[in-house]
Amino acid sequence: MSDREQKAFTTFEAAKICHVTHHSIKNWIKQGLIKASRTPGGHYRILEQDLDSFREKYDMFPRDKGPVKRRVMIVDDDPDALALMESILTDEGFELIKVSNATEVGLRAAQLSPDIILLDYLMPEINGFEVSKALRNNELTRNIPIMAVTCLTKEQEIERIFECGADEYLAKPFKVDQLLEKVRELIGRGRIVE
Repeated sequence: MSDREQKAFTTFEAAKICHVTHHSIKNWIKQGLIKASRTPGGHYRILEQDLDSFREKYDMFPRDKGPVKRRVMIVDDDPDALALMESILTDEGFELIKVSNATEVGLRAAQLSPDIILLDYLMPEINGFEVSKALRNNELTRNIPIMAVTCLTKEQEIERIFECGADEYLAKPFKVDQLLEKVRELIGRGRIVE
């Protein structure tokens, strides 16, 4: 197929395919991450093969062509907690991204666009409050729902969790059905932005 016959996307169409805003697509074009050409009117056009190679490089393809698996990022420095949530969620058909180092969360969330982030708030390098704020301040991760999964239970701690950007809260130790119910509900409704 020649370039003339190839499908070309606008930044809005590319944004929809990548599940990001069109500003992100424009930024990636300016940074040279996505190859694009301009129309006489100055608008970007991205050839399908160029968008595909960008998505391949940054792991933005769905895993298979069947029903799309929902992607859950778990952020916890406790290997037992990670293993427990992994076994519960993979059994239910979710795709897992495990992060034990909180400093990596922003970059990996921006690259992999999870449907939800389960975030522990008590971690050594950087706490969950800081991570939440950073995710909310980044255009690429601002709209990803965050659920705090933590042993913090005091009322003022819970208030602070929500103030820093969490959408839902689950106290540790939790029941399996509670975790699944809250994950499904939050993925289903998405992030309610005021």
